[in-house]
Amino acid sequence: MFSHHVSRHPSSLTIGRRAFPGRAFARSLAVVSLLLGGGWMSARSAETPKPGGSVVIAMDPAGLSILNTELTSLSPALYIADIWADGLMARDGAGKRVPHVATSWTVSDDGKTYTFNLRKGLKWSDGQPFSSADVVFTLTQFAKYNTYLSKIVPLITKVEAPDDATVVIALSQPLAAALDLFDKENFPLMPKHIYEGTDIPTNPANRKPVGLGPFMFESWEQGRSLSFVRNPYYWDQPKPYLDKVLVALIPNAQQLLNALIQGEVDWVQLDFSQIQRAQEAAKNGKIKVIKIEINAPERSSLDFNMRRQPMSDVKVRQALFLATDRNRINADAYRGLAFPATSAIPEQFKELNDPSVNYDKLYPFDPQKAAALLDEAGYKMQDGKRFSVELTYIATSPFDAIAKSLAAQWKEVGVDVRLAGLDSQIWLDKVYRKNDFDISLISLTGRSDPTLGVDRSFICNDAHVPYTNPTGYCNRELDRIAAEAGASPTPQRRALYKQYEEIVARDLNEITLTNAPTYNAVATKFKNLDAQFDIAFNEHPNWAEAWLPEDAR
Repeated sequence: MFSHHVSRHPSSLTIGRRAFPGRAFARSLAVVSLLLGGGWMSARSAETPKPGGSVVIAMDPAGLSILNTELTSLSPALYIADIWADGLMARDGAGKRVPHVATSWTVSDDGKTYTFNLRKGLKWSDGQPFSSADVVFTLTQFAKYNTYLSKIVPLITKVEAPDDATVVIALSQPLAAALDLFDKENFPLMPKHIYEGTDIPTNPANRKPVGLGPFMFESWEQGRSLSFVRNPYYWDQPKPYLDKVLVALIPNAQQLLNALIQGEVDWVQLDFSQIQRAQEAAKNGKIKVIKIEINAPERSSLDFNMRRQPMSDVKVRQALFLATDRNRINADAYRGLAFPATSAIPEQFKELNDPSVNYDKLYPFDPQKAAALLDEAGYKMQDGKRFSVELTYIATSPFDAIAKSLAAQWKEVGVDVRLAGLDSQIWLDKVYRKNDFDISLISLTGRSDPTLGVDRSFICNDAHVPYTNPTGYCNRELDRIAAEAGASPTPQRRALYKQYEEIVARDLNEITLTNAPTYNAVATKFKNLDAQFDIAFNEHPNWAEAWLPEDAR
């Protein structure tokens, strides 16, 4: 989400060198549904879901090269995955698990065996039958590519499908977050008949997916738009009610909101720079801003490449933390809507976070103390500079603003920062595959449990798994504590995570800057929006619940 200047009243939206013809384009999607009829409806019938109509959602396409979220964790693909993909279970607005492809599940008394009972008679969006074999195939063949599933793979001793509607997974030891790993966000199901015998990372289905979600892939016009049409085989009939979902790719935060305000698109995830303006625009009643109250912690973080000097020196890492005004970063990048993170374990995990480990007290903004630590580490000020570092990040919001804020702050203590804002794929390769960086800036979700979203920042990463600890830091004691915490009942976990927090606060291979909420904005012409946005933990609208009155199409 970029912040380049654009006209506030465009007659069309330009993407690359192509023109996106605004409202006319959005309305053209509803032509077929308009032919279904219209006219007067009684007040009662108006509240009964009617099939037909379309929704246009818009997003920044930064990094969108594939749609298969078993292979990527970038946000645009995650937003889109809820439209076409599905999993064993999902989360409601209170964060509780609800059945999707699985109707029920049981966990053995020893916490090692998970049995999933699947819906019968399901079909993939291409009409081919779905069965337990697809679940087994997804787990056994995709896990090595999936940042989150890689956590459970070493613990799996057996995966069986005793019949077409049952899957049994056995672990060598309990894992407190195992069920979380099997929700549709972390474990979208993939079709065995499409991927078996192929090179999974290069399979064309990664760009033209076949799934179990409410809509099915229709087309992708690179750099411009994607379209999805109603999946006639969706398990939750008569949903979805809409005929079509169009995804407009608009690489500019201000332009995204312009399109929504002018009625050219119907949904955006708001950049923080645009929230206040969206709230003002919502006063006309045509759009509304929705804060996702229960969401996975979204935390901006800095990874230090400890293979290199001076990042290999813990005093330097501590000094850079002391030289960082995180309240200023919140103001510069998040418009005051985020808050400084206090430890490695997110504050949202109330039963697990130990508040006695507090970055605000351990590393308060103190440039003088930072300078003294840098002197102590042997990096004296010479001609107004101590050393130079390159700060690498994806060139989009909020990273641009965070990087500039950090560069200005660290300059005050004599650290020269070269900003390297990159394309997401180049950044991914540079940081996680080649480890060719000094300091990397990223926002990582904590998911629903530290085992999923936090451990990956600190545990040893010998396999160079993307979005997993790229710093070269490897502390076997921390790994042991993380494994024990992941396998323990909730009452015993907080004491273990206190030790975890203390080790991370001491070693600082990564520092966590802020913790941010999520805001969506949506056109109010849709009915059933309360149900549509009854979502949690980083899941996004799948458009199965929403419907349009005929006079709004």
